[in-house]
Amino acid sequence: MSTMNDTLHYYCIAHAPFGWEMPDFMTMVGSGDYVPERGLAMSELLTPEKALANRYLGEYLALFEIRRRLIAEKATGFVGFCHYRRFALTEPIGVLTGFNYHAHPDMLARVKPEHFYGDGKTPIVPISVTFGGNVLQQYEANGVARDMLMFFGDAIDCGVITNLEAVNFLSNPSFITAPTVAYIPVQWFVEIVHDLELVMSRYYRHHYAQRPGYADRSMAYCCERLQAFLLSKRIAEWGADKVISRALVLLNAAYPNT
Repeated sequence: MSTMNDTLHYYCIAHAPFGWEMPDFMTMVGSGDYVPERGLAMSELLTPEKALANRYLGEYLALFEIRRRLIAEKATGFVGFCHYRRFALTEPIGVLTGFNYHAHPDMLARVKPEHFYGDGKTPIVPISVTFGGNVLQQYEANGVARDMLMFFGDAIDCGVITNLEAVNFLSNPSFITAPTVAYIPVQWFVEIVHDLELVMSRYYRHHYAQRPGYADRSMAYCCERLQAFLLSKRIAEWGADKVISRALVLLNAAYPNT
């Protein structure tokens, strides 16, 4: 499928240098102050001060910018995303441990380009994972439930989800982990990220509370949960039997290279 590479939209987001090669068809995106050798640097696309908002928003700041670029390019078809060490592949590598495949970075060289994007017209998404307790209880275990409740309340007020959708999702024990790592229709991405930025902006203006440690990234973690819901909704509309759903591959340099 080398003919796809001229029009393939595939982005790899990284916040710091790493020690392995990414496929040539990927556009590298450096978040925060990281400037990759090739690709895009958020510190150059935005002001350095704004780029460092990744401290609060993680990869979502980059996704907001990529959405604008895709719209400006009038992009169609599909778009793919990975993190520098987390991938959604049609043929996973490594050993399934928990809800991720763990693989040594050297194994990445064995992965064929089509394992990242399949036939170019079928969504490739992470699996939905079930944890102990419901989504709200899971968040409270490491953060502050008030932040999640406020964020989803803002999503309701913005018209992104309904009251019943919020209740059902937050009361469920399962969600799609790392929903930013996927290969999906451009339209899905543009619509979902529009909604995430809309809700995040309202939340930041009215309800964001600075907190120490993990909880200081409440906007990113709440965006992740909302994106998981919005993605699952589109998967259901597309047909769950018509998408490729796999546990994600996580590169781990400490993992045996076998």
